[in-house]
Amino acid sequence: MRQIRYIFLISLLVAFIAMPCVAQRDYDAHGNRRECRHHRPQYYVGNNDVYFDGRKIEGASKSIFSILRDGYAKDTWTVYYCGVKIDGASANSFKVLGYGYAKDTWNVYYDGIKISGASTDSFKVLRDGYAKDTWNVYFDGEKIDGASPDSFKCGRDGYARDNWNTYYWGKKIR
Repeated sequence: MRQIRYIFLISLLVAFIAMPCVAQRDYDAHGNRRECRHHRPQYYVGNNDVYFDGRKIEGASKSIFSILRDGYAKDTWTVYYCGVKIDGASANSFKVLGYGYAKDTWNVYYDGIKISGASTDSFKVLRDGYAKDTWNVYFDGEKIDGASPDSFKCGRDGYARDNWNTYYWGKKIR
C-alpha cells in the first residue's frame, strides 16, 4: 500500500511540474496567445467539404486540397492559414519555409500575415523564429531594428548576435 501511495505522489508531482511547460506552448515569445498550433495539423478533408478545427472552410476545393505544414494549406487557387484565406497569396508558387514562415513569388508571410518589405529572393529562415533577407533581420515576422543581416548568427535557445548586439527571442539585450 505504501508503494502505491509513493507512486501516486511521484506521478502527481511530475504532473504539476510539467503543467507550466504545456501551458507555455500556447503562447509565442511575445506573450501573445497562439491561435493556431504549429505542432499538429487541424485540417480535415471530409466527403464533401474541408474543415479546420471543426469549422467548415467556405469555398475550399476538397478534391485538390493539400495540407502543408505550420498551419498552412492550399487548393488550386487559394492559400489558407489556420483555415483562413490569405488574400493575395499565390497557390501556384507557395512554399512553407518553417517556423511559421512561408513565401510565394511576390511576398513573404509569417503565420499567414504578409511581412511588408521582405525580399522573397533572398529570404532565409534561420531557426527559433529568426529569419533574414538581404536588408533586414526578423523575429516571429517582425523586423528587428538595427540588426545586421550580413553578420547575424543564431545561437541556441533563442539567442542570436550580430557584430554589434546580442538578442534574446528577438529583443536586443546588449
